[in-house]
Amino acid sequence: MRAIDGRTRFMGLIGDPVVQAKTPAMANQCLEERGKLGSYVLVPMNVAGPDLEVCLSGLRRLSNFCGAVVTMPHKIQAASLMDELSPAAAAVGAVNVIRRQTDGRLLGSVLDGAGMVQGLLRRGRSVKGKHVVLVGAGGAACAIAFAVVEHGCASLRVLNRTSSKSLELAQRIRERFPQADVSTEWSPEDAVDIAINATSLGMKVGDPLPMDHELLARASLVTDCVIAPEMTKLLETARDLGKEVQTGVPMLAEQIHLMLDFMGVE
Repeated sequence: MRAIDGRTRFMGLIGDPVVQAKTPAMANQCLEERGKLGSYVLVPMNVAGPDLEVCLSGLRRLSNFCGAVVTMPHKIQAASLMDELSPAAAAVGAVNVIRRQTDGRLLGSVLDGAGMVQGLLRRGRSVKGKHVVLVGAGGAACAIAFAVVEHGCASLRVLNRTSSKSLELAQRIRERFPQADVSTEWSPEDAVDIAINATSLGMKVGDPLPMDHELLARASLVTDCVIAPEMTKLLETARDLGKEVQTGVPMLAEQIHLMLDFMGVE
């Protein structure tokens, strides 16, 4: 490892909160494995929603800033603040990684969907031909929704507390994939192979379960985007019901290399 000095270029993890985040440790470990730690470093940056715009404005002006990972709750807001979006981010309407161009312009992309699909595949679980129920309609949920449809799921049901958001997401998916079986309703008679929590519920002690017991009882596999705690109350409940579970760590791990590449690390 090279010492951090005046030549070090830095990346950030932008979120609120970030105290529980695993990304800095995982990214810096990856940098060390590449022999790049010290030339680059990734640091946590706790930024409240009202301060996101001014934060990004300042980062545009730092020539040794090369990019950032964006996490809850900023993914949708960040997309509106980019100078340019990748095709995936433009379709999804969310950003979870930013690259600073040499002229200070910010390019945003989204890798949550790829991370979820690849995280499942790495463990021998494909979304192709599967009935998927997705809880949430925020930035990560949008990316996952587009990805599972693109990778051939048999059906997608998007459930969200604010129905207008899930309806809007479903409509955008239908516009891009007219043949997709997408709706915003699920009943206990419907098939469900994979149930995905893409909300923040489970991060705090006392959070309610993001899925009801009827859905858990019908699912074959339950997976969570929350990574701290790694084994959430949702996953513990599903495991007690005899279900297969997958934590959020594989989804993040699959993205780390892609994120570093996107931010310009050789």
